[in-house]
Amino acid sequence: REASTIAPQSLTLLNGSLVRSEAQAAATRWTAQYAENAALVNGAWRQVLARPPAPDEAARALRFLAEQEKLGGSRQAAAMELARALMNLNEFLYVD
Repeated sequence: REASTIAPQSLTLLNGSLVRSEAQAAATRWTAQYAENAALVNGAWRQVLARPPAPDEAARALRFLAEQEKLGGSRQAAAMELARALMNLNEFLYVD
């Protein structure tokens, strides 16, 4: 059988309780461990994707954190959204 992805799978990965709790745990670790957002981005990439971010990825992630902090009101909330985003990348979900 060919592999397929259906909408409920994608929605579970985006909004499921396991992903949310793991993203919250990661955000708690990252905000405690890294005082600067650039270090947080680098650490997040290394932990989730086992590689450093490319320069353009780092720049986008820093903008994302700044925007999310304005919307969510805290660095912790912004880091949680970054964790959720990283956990939903194809690179995280599939092995090449």
